[in-house]
Amino acid sequence: MKYKLIAFLLAIFLFSCAKEEQGEVSDRTILVYMAAENSLSQYALEDAEEMVAGMKEIDDSRNNLLVYLDATMYESDGTTKLPPAIYRFRKNKSGEVVKEMVYQYPEQDASSVTAERMCDVFKRAYSGHQAKSYGLVLWSHGDGWIPYMTSLRSFGQDGGSSGPMMDIFDLEEAIQKGTAYLGEAQRFDFIFFDACYMQSVEVAYQLRSYANYIVGCPMETPALGSPYDEVLPYLFTEGEPGVKAFASIYYDSYARLYNGGTGSSNSHWTSGASLSVIRTDALDSLAESTRQIYASYKERMQSITEADVSSVQYFDHNRRYNRVPMRIYFDFGDYIRYLSADSEYAPWKQALDAAVVFAQSTPTCYCVSAYIYGGNGDIPIRAFSGLSSYVLFEEDGKYAEWNAYYRQLDWYKQVYP
Repeated sequence: MKYKLIAFLLAIFLFSCAKEEQGEVSDRTILVYMAAENSLSQYALEDAEEMVAGMKEIDDSRNNLLVYLDATMYESDGTTKLPPAIYRFRKNKSGEVVKEMVYQYPEQDASSVTAERMCDVFKRAYSGHQAKSYGLVLWSHGDGWIPYMTSLRSFGQDGGSSGPMMDIFDLEEAIQKGTAYLGEAQRFDFIFFDACYMQSVEVAYQLRSYANYIVGCPMETPALGSPYDEVLPYLFTEGEPGVKAFASIYYDSYARLYNGGTGSSNSHWTSGASLSVIRTDALDSLAESTRQIYASYKERMQSITEADVSSVQYFDHNRRYNRVPMRIYFDFGDYIRYLSADSEYAPWKQALDAAVVFAQSTPTCYCVSAYIYGGNGDIPIRAFSGLSSYVLFEEDGKYAEWNAYYRQLDWYKQVYP
């Protein structure tokens, strides 16, 4: 890995800032937004090298891969921050894939998790590399929609492991403004969250207007992230066949190594993985079906407790938020099955299947809080619908602030009577 990191630094210094080229419209432009100035930095650098390998299979005369990278180099004699910058991965005259700097930002902690920075990156990446279709990869830490400690966190972390994060509304603002630079396409073909816990029904619904497909994991993801050397060609494939093929290869890459987590490490991940693909044009029908069920069980839902849903599939052990153990992520499909009668569940399941076009999980999946907070190890997956959901524990005071925040989300406004 040491040689890979040296090669990465050399690439940064060998290629000076290049002018954004305006010319023929490409087939597709993909931006990978890596907010990696945190504990994931080394994996971001490794994934960038995988993208170099993956781009060897891509026709870069018709396709653009741009990477915004904000990371830290960890060396034996200390750390070196890499100035945040946008790179274009392209082939030189010899056919080698190189990283060409498009624009370099001044080093500013927290900048990569502001809507202002993300909007500016979108503007420089997409308006400078117009295409018929667009993709967005959001790479960092993630925690769905939830408020976290003293700040709010949905995607990203900058300035170290205790640094600030973006909330879901800042993320939505940036993505919404970013679509203004997509020309006639108007929306992304896909948004892929290479980050933990982002595939919740709440996040998907909040972002439904900005992408045709949302790809992500409702649980923790391996620190290694996506195998970009294998999947990159499929991210450049149009429409549902592309995202489903990408998701299948991602999942298979971890399923092949799965052995229940025995001897697992970040360099040899045997703890499994899960992934799903959401078709956003089916989410309104899913919301309507959910609203009908929630209306039927309104009174029951107002008094539901943690003990009541103990049999429902969960995706996080009782992690401690501000030193208080709380459980946030339940499998959406299993929760509706618990809540409703069979006659109600069957038509609802049809709406779910129309929205979730790919969903796979290994028999167990890694959960760090299982070890930190005395859980029982990796989480057994008995049910996997491809989406997580929050359960409003109305009578439990420790959830009061989160419930208040939750009521601001589009999903709550649409489905809760």
